[in-house]
Amino acid sequence: MSPYGIVWVFVVMLAAAFVQSVGGFGFSLMAVPLAALAIDLDTAVITVSLGSLFNVTILFWQSRRDIDRALARRFNVSAIVGMPLGLAVLILVSQRPLKIALGASIIVATVGLMRGAGTIAPRRTYDVFAGWLSGVLSTATGTNGPPLVLAAQMRGLAPEAFRATLAFTFVVSGAVSMVLFVAAGLVGGNEVALAVGAIPLIICGQRLGMRAQPVFSGRRFDRLVYGLLFVSGLSVGISGLLA
Repeated sequence: MSPYGIVWVFVVMLAAAFVQSVGGFGFSLMAVPLAALAIDLDTAVITVSLGSLFNVTILFWQSRRDIDRALARRFNVSAIVGMPLGLAVLILVSQRPLKIALGASIIVATVGLMRGAGTIAPRRTYDVFAGWLSGVLSTATGTNGPPLVLAAQMRGLAPEAFRATLAFTFVVSGAVSMVLFVAAGLVGGNEVALAVGAIPLIICGQRLGMRAQPVFSGRRFDRLVYGLLFVSGLSVGISGLLA
């Protein structure tokens, strides 16, 4: 792994922590495809999953009183059911189709967010399916946010409950995913070293994000996030096509 690749991963982690601190989601969705431009996808998934777990643990602890517990239960139970399937996909499927699928899924999820899920009537079955799909994506690609974000938008949660519920769900799914990664022998010294080295930058990104919350609000922040998601999806998809 080149020094430039390491620096790139650190910068990506800082930016991802900033985005999630402001909006409540987006760490893995942003960091995995961008990190995969400099390192292989398997390493990116594990490294970002470690960094994301550290990040959301802090966010969860700060916002734990605002969690929608019923919704969090539906998300987490179904996510755990989907995680073994995602792990099998990560182990058995080659990186090229994974990158292409990851890029396409990010673009599709972004379009869904832009169109607005709040106009769809919420149902418990949607919550369960979103949780299951997020579990599959969590271990297969490390980007489990979009299904949860869409389902939470359908519920019309207040911003505080939105961020807190997602943070708690990411803590649970991240911890279970990491146990599965370790059991499968996918967590090595390089991934741990990269994630540990990124911790100061993750903390810095969090603090910058909290200070920037009043600036990035409403449509201004939505446009920023959608732009970053599209760039990330296109980048990783193209890298898969050219592999």
